[in-house]
Amino acid sequence: MREIDSTLRATATATAGGTLVIWWPAFTLGAYNAVFFDNVLTLWAVATAVLLSGAVLHRRGSMPWGGWVGLSLPFLWIVLAAVAPPSHGFPYLHYAEALLTLVGAPMLAWLLSRILVPDYAALPVFQRLGAVAATIVVGVLTFLLGKFNYLFLTCADFDVSGNNSPAHYAHGKPFHRR
Repeated sequence: MREIDSTLRATATATAGGTLVIWWPAFTLGAYNAVFFDNVLTLWAVATAVLLSGAVLHRRGSMPWGGWVGLSLPFLWIVLAAVAPPSHGFPYLHYAEALLTLVGAPMLAWLLSRILVPDYAALPVFQRLGAVAATIVVGVLTFLLGKFNYLFLTCADFDVSGNNSPAHYAHGKPFHRR
């Protein structure tokens, strides 16, 4: 078997990483009109781990200042939620968290691609933009899958997975592979 092209490997790795970050928040937003707290905490955990790695190995020029800011966003969301919880008269904070998650997730995926994929910076601009575009397309498609989940999932599928059924769902047995 031939060696896989390093440009394809780096582009696919960046795209797969971005997709892993964005798909579940996009689906839950489509299906439930909400981004769940575990999505925010997952972004927080990954961003904080990379941020701490950068802090431990801090060297001049190791990461641009925008990277430090981007990785700090999920931590700031947690602090903001603790300081101004929705239960204390800040009901719109949830919408801000959802917006920051949806905007921050692709940014975090891009930043992690730059840090974790060694060949990413060497990729031509077209391939880097292609990885970002593919991640965004998957995010939009996953949102639509969540929105129109009743076309291929039943409420039993949500029950079996341990999730609550969204507002719009189809009745029936859960999907089983035979």
